[in-house]
Amino acid sequence: MKYDPKKLTYGDALRISTANMTVTVNVGGVHVTGKLKHLDMDDALACDDPALRDLMALSLIITDNEYFVVRDDDKGTLCPAIRFDHDLNVTWNTIISIEENPDDGVELDFDDWKATLVKVETPADEDKPTDDTQAEEWEKQLPKANGFYKAATGSVWLHTGDTWTPILDHHGNVPPHALQQTTEAFAVGSGHSKRFPFERLSEKKLPTRPGFYRNKDKTNLYHLNSYGVWKLIAYMGPDFDLQMKDPWDSPLVPVFGGEVVSERRVRNDMPLHYCTLGLKQPKEAVCEANS
Repeated sequence: MKYDPKKLTYGDALRISTANMTVTVNVGGVHVTGKLKHLDMDDALACDDPALRDLMALSLIITDNEYFVVRDDDKGTLCPAIRFDHDLNVTWNTIISIEENPDDGVELDFDDWKATLVKVETPADEDKPTDDTQAEEWEKQLPKANGFYKAATGSVWLHTGDTWTPILDHHGNVPPHALQQTTEAFAVGSGHSKRFPFERLSEKKLPTRPGFYRNKDKTNLYHLNSYGVWKLIAYMGPDFDLQMKDPWDSPLVPVFGGEVVSERRVRNDMPLHYCTLGLKQPKEAVCEANS
């Protein structure tokens, strides 16, 4: 499958990172070629360049962005390739070419592959003819914003740009062949498959009231300041003195933190409960006039 380097979606980047493809990026006038990689913390911390290592690690901690890098296996370096924001829109892209590597395996029949996917999600009556007016009406009913959506049939789809990619079928299983569909084709298919209406699968909303919050099992304590920045104030960790004596019998004790954490990290710890840490509001002073 051919990809336009300047029109990549989040789904495209994920597929390229798992396919037998070579990507070239232009970083400061220097071309670097290698395999596309979805950046995670292990990759960031393994970077040999201290400045780049700290930058990548900090970006993963304090932002909700998704990063892809090109791994130069010959030099063992990582080069920034493409960045997606919270809504999966491209905000930075250095990719200049994407090439498929030759493969000695059996060539797949694309038509048969697509037919297999269609049978998983689509009833037999989808092949019925559809007039232009009906197709336009179905297309108007589709959500416009990028994101993950659950259809009335139970299937889950990723909408990015002008494409729809199946994530889960109506049985909750991962489709065997996650092929993209254009908006026009998806609208017609959704009409025949009775996928309408679609429900956006939004992330859990974080609290906005500044203050201290603990997670449900009382193992982490967070603080949200008036600027919307979250910090992990304290957490339950091992007692290192006791751990040195007996690694198998080391109770958890409160450990003070204070580092800034990403909203993703906090969201994964929900539900959160607002707490006052046992502090009481001081009583108002009662002043009496001297007689």
